[in-house]
Amino acid sequence: MITFPVSLSADWQCASLFSDLSSAEQEWLFEPHSLTAKLKSRSQCFSVKVLSEQEFELSAEQQQLLGCTQTTALNREVLLLCDNKPVVYAQSWLPASVNAANNKLHNMGERPLGDVIFQDPQLTRTDIEIARFNTQHSLQQLVAQLKLPSQILLGRRSLFSLKDYKFLVCEVFLPGAYLYS
Repeated sequence: MITFPVSLSADWQCASLFSDLSSAEQEWLFEPHSLTAKLKSRSQCFSVKVLSEQEFELSAEQQQLLGCTQTTALNREVLLLCDNKPVVYAQSWLPASVNAANNKLHNMGERPLGDVIFQDPQLTRTDIEIARFNTQHSLQQLVAQLKLPSQILLGRRSLFSLKDYKFLVCEVFLPGAYLYS
């Protein structure tokens, strides 16, 4: 039984420390624009499946990453599907905000986050961090539930800002994703 949010505890490191990545891995992990748009361009049918969307306590590390004193945030977990095949597991941590403009990121349903945030010219992003998730990582429970083969997975995360609103997005490429081919 999978417990949400799925742990993404890992040794997140600056992307420049990953010199052993293939060109395909680099192309996908270092994509500076919308991953949603890139996935849409590679598939006939793109969709989002919401796995969980609920408020959770932020860890001390998450508070530090977000540079906030808030203790809770909306955690949104989704699968990004290309041609009905799950290719990316994504997790977003969206702190509660009194600013109505930023509340558009809450209660998005099946809409991809990338379709919303990359339309805003004020969007900024920190450097991308990369992590590997071995075959013993708890994330592999989700892989098994999706009936995908167990393998070392690659993920990326970065902090986004819309004006003064910061939120964390993590994306893990599932077995069979374009980056592994």
